[in-house]
Amino acid sequence: MAHNAHFIANTGSEPVIIVRDDRGTPVTKLELPVGETRPEQADAELGAAGWNREADWSTADDGWVAPVVPA
Repeated sequence: MAHNAHFIANTGSEPVIIVRDDRGTPVTKLELPVGETRPEQADAELGAAGWNREADWSTADDGWVAPVVPA
């Protein structure tokens, strides 16, 4: 099953990473500390939650997305 991580770096609120399965159903939601606005900063949080990024982050309308697999 394919999973994607969606990193949303909201200004004015906590950034969040939402991992979704291939149907778009949220599997994991991670809230990051305020100020983490670059996708590279999300990698450590993904790893701590048991996910590994498979490819580079791609730009999305409201942040970035990347394919991930369970660690």
